[in-house]
Amino acid sequence: MIVACALSGCAQLIPPLGAPAADTEESKLDQAGKYLRSGEPEQAASLLAQAAKTKPSPQRETLLLQAAETVLQPETRNLARKYLSAIDEAVLPRNLFVRKRIASAELELLNQRVQHALDILPASILDYSPEYKPKALAVRARALRAAGDKENMVKTLVMLNPWLTDAVRKQENSHSVWETLMSADPGEITVWANRNHDCDMDAWLSLAYIQKQSHTDIFTLEDEIQQWRTQFPRHTIPAEIVDSITQNWATSQVAPDRIALLLPMTGRYSAIANAVYAGVITAREFEEAPGLPPQLVLYDTGDDADIAFRQYQLAVREGADFVIGPLQKEAVRAIAEQKQLEVPTLSLNYTNDALAGSQQLIQFGLLPENEAQQVAERAFHNNLRRALVLTPEGEWGTRLLDTFTVRFTELGGTVLQYERYIAKNSDYSGPIKKLLQLDQSEQRHRDIEQTIGQDAEFEPRRRQDADFVFLAALPRQARLLRPQLSYHYASDLPVYATSHIFSGNENTSADRDINDILYCDIPWLLSNSPEVELLRDSSELQLSSSESRLPRFAALGVDAYRVIPHLQRLTAHKYNQFEGMTGNLSISGQNRIFRKLTWAQFRNGRPEVQERPKLDFPRSFSTIVAYAENPQARQQACQ
Repeated sequence: MIVACALSGCAQLIPPLGAPAADTEESKLDQAGKYLRSGEPEQAASLLAQAAKTKPSPQRETLLLQAAETVLQPETRNLARKYLSAIDEAVLPRNLFVRKRIASAELELLNQRVQHALDILPASILDYSPEYKPKALAVRARALRAAGDKENMVKTLVMLNPWLTDAVRKQENSHSVWETLMSADPGEITVWANRNHDCDMDAWLSLAYIQKQSHTDIFTLEDEIQQWRTQFPRHTIPAEIVDSITQNWATSQVAPDRIALLLPMTGRYSAIANAVYAGVITAREFEEAPGLPPQLVLYDTGDDADIAFRQYQLAVREGADFVIGPLQKEAVRAIAEQKQLEVPTLSLNYTNDALAGSQQLIQFGLLPENEAQQVAERAFHNNLRRALVLTPEGEWGTRLLDTFTVRFTELGGTVLQYERYIAKNSDYSGPIKKLLQLDQSEQRHRDIEQTIGQDAEFEPRRRQDADFVFLAALPRQARLLRPQLSYHYASDLPVYATSHIFSGNENTSADRDINDILYCDIPWLLSNSPEVELLRDSSELQLSSSESRLPRFAALGVDAYRVIPHLQRLTAHKYNQFEGMTGNLSISGQNRIFRKLTWAQFRNGRPEVQERPKLDFPRSFSTIVAYAENPQARQQACQ
């Protein structure tokens, strides 16, 4: 490939084999060609550079450029830099200028200087030379991939497609576009669509979004694809990509006839179990699916993990072809330790470690660590780099502290200090003063008074190096901690928290004390859509007053039932999501469901959503083009 590429660039300057081999510049070029064909690029480049010395511009620069391209490999990249640095861009015609920039960008990629490569080959010079535009687009796409800029990489590859004449390369390029879109989440694709102004890109983004949605039946999916074909009749996406969407849906559906529900309906966790059960029943009642709903059989697992496992075995013997549960960690672990499971199983909790058990087991639940990770990501996204952490003593607080610290550090942030508080107390001034270093300020004041022998005016001053506080707390503690942070001179310091600060039931008078806290929570509690309100009302009718105070577990039951048909799709495609009531659900490589939550901030004692629980993708073309300056002209051009 190296030889072929170099020869194509040298075709006009290197004579064919068999030409006269006098001691002239032509003989050097002839010898360079022989070295290239024999796989000796350094010798070939050296002769090209020698021949360049006696040539006028732009022949001189062309030969130097050929010499650089000949040795543009990891082991000879320093030689390539030497030849490229000898070229004066000011004397180059446009086509050679672009060619030289392409080679320079490739050199920067070899040296892992991705941003330099993008700066050398900006989008603004892509139209300078039609001859070298395909190569420029391909190299720029590589640089964007290395930079992690998926949106602009896809745009660049889509731009490249019409320039490719080789059928195999065109197919490979199209599949690179599709694979990248499949690695993006629906939210990203929505954002890209809303700021896109290109017809071809619209077609790709719309099709990718259709692929990522949760369709209840094949007819709905086929109808959406037909609408897409009508909107984009001039699309150039390969037929096998379009056809794969319905094919994948048909082969990935899970449709059980008999579902066993394993819950501790008696014992310590009975209130939680009843909330989950109400959610499952509600989802089954309102599920819109063809045919009869599956039979649902309830098995009481009590408090004993051994009993839970025996009930699991009984359920399978009695004909269950899908199992939801169990709920307790110990019971989930007992099932996870089995190398083989006869039926697909969706547990309602997680093991503490990623056991390499049966692929039939998918773990799902309200994992606090999910939320701590998202707090770290949100704060870092908001350009906050230095954190203070306040968590309760005990295992729960330790898990959130450790998870937040690891994720925030991975992203490049710094945890300046953490403190632990005793949850049952009401006065948290001790840990707060330590966290804000007010205790050090007070000690300095005492030292000064002791030195001068008299009282001195004093106003404590908190540390100024922190950007925000991560607070892990339940509602009672949060309502005490936030005012005490403000009292200790930290009213201007942003506070981020997990969903645990909110009970799930509005209490505006009490929750005014947690105003301004930014926290993540589930769409079940934050959405105002009629569908969600109907489901919430229906589940609450089945619960006692104490059980209705567990709305997040009712949402867990709803999602546990509704996600079943989509589990194979989510398992097969890492970045696909299911828009659930407990968050946007995706499945990791360890068969553990991850929930992407919604962000809200307390205002006047009520949570105010910072972003919509459900992103409304601009499905119709007229909506997509509304973002363009001239939507009518653009719609006509695309159709």
